[in-house]
Amino acid sequence: MRVATPAPNKPVPDDKHHRHPIYAAEATGLLIMALLLLVLILIRFWSNIPWSAR
Repeated sequence: MRVATPAPNKPVPDDKHHRHPIYAAEATGLLIMALLLLVLILIRFWSNIPWSAR
């Protein structure tokens, strides 16, 4: 009768795990879209902003 044993774990190095570059690209894309949306909102409502209000 054989007993199943778990596979030995691979040693994990202490340094950071390699992250796929798509995560950095995704974050950059989100920042660009947020800035673009802010710019479009400012352009649309520029004349309605009370710049002289205190």
